[in-house]
Amino acid sequence: MRSETVPDTISVDEVIAFTLRLVGESSLSAREAGVARLVAAEMTRLGFRVETDRMGNVIGTVGREDGPCVLIDAHMDTVGVTDPSVWTRNTSGERAGERLYGRGTVDMKGPLAAAIHGVASIKDRLPRGRVAVSATIAEEMIEGVATEAVARRVAPDFAVIAEPSSSKLARGQRGRAEMTVRTFGQPTHSSRPELGLNAAEAMTDVIVALRSVPEPSHPVLGKGILVLTDLITRPYPALSVVPDLCVATYDRRTLPGETEEDALGPVREAMERGLARTGARGSVEIAEDDFQSYTGVQIAAPNFAPAWFYPEEAEIVVRSERGLRQAGIEPELTVYAFCTNGSGTAGRLGIPTIGFGPGDETLAHRTDEFIEIAELIDGARGYAGIVQALLAADPGGNA
Repeated sequence: MRSETVPDTISVDEVIAFTLRLVGESSLSAREAGVARLVAAEMTRLGFRVETDRMGNVIGTVGREDGPCVLIDAHMDTVGVTDPSVWTRNTSGERAGERLYGRGTVDMKGPLAAAIHGVASIKDRLPRGRVAVSATIAEEMIEGVATEAVARRVAPDFAVIAEPSSSKLARGQRGRAEMTVRTFGQPTHSSRPELGLNAAEAMTDVIVALRSVPEPSHPVLGKGILVLTDLITRPYPALSVVPDLCVATYDRRTLPGETEEDALGPVREAMERGLARTGARGSVEIAEDDFQSYTGVQIAAPNFAPAWFYPEEAEIVVRSERGLRQAGIEPELTVYAFCTNGSGTAGRLGIPTIGFGPGDETLAHRTDEFIEIAELIDGARGYAGIVQALLAADPGGNA
């Protein structure tokens, strides 16, 4: 039986309709203006105090300014749809039976709608303090940066990342370091390769050497893997020219406590070993994202997202479990397999953070992406329960 602190007043029809409106509005990274308008309007209608910061993040707040604050974060952007013809459902959203289909239903416009309506259902019943729901930009491009800006603005005591988790409590994630490895050669006609230095061949030696970089491990989060994701040469096409530059991108999944230098150091050492055969020069660095948000603000940040993890006995984990039980949801612990905006709240700012979201995370970025309606509504109730438990006056959950 649900606790009276989590009222069953969430309108299923309104959550469904709002989710489909969000899905119907395209919102690639840095192009979220339409969704931002929808979010601000819905938050205003439901009684939130609404503001949009200079980046374009929409922040809705309920409750009193005194007391603790809980931040629930969901990003507005989605990845694109490369070939709509292979979808059997409308990429812009449709209901089929007890599912909602379309790009962003699970990642993560459905969870965003659930968070807004879940918090709205308890806005007049908070034990103390306030709740801020943020709809943030560009998470698919660079994790944590926008949410970190929101967190600095609202100063939360706890953060909830609303990424889909199959309605389980995620208590951590590996981070991500995007590395750019370059090898530098000397161009020459490809009929006389001995007169130059082939940057592409030098890179093949580096790639082989990087396969021997040790992978650190975490008992719950797994290995800090290093994966080659793309490779380009200059010039391209070569037209009988030995390339003078080769650039490789590596994705390194980081573990709690690892710094940029922890990730770069072993890669740099392996690169130097690989370059020894040809004598070519090389470099490795953390890649930087530089883009303009839909509001016109220029954002530049290193593509390094820290990992984070909390033990089962951590206060935020225990309280969140209690909140889910109050909402009629039996809690189950998990960790995210992917990187989230929690890299900003927990990884950089040290704010106690938990992940919780309706929907199967393995459906993200896939053809015929969908979310179950029942899980969407349970997600809204789950957010309400977690908020009530985190704002309770004592660890026992009493207001």
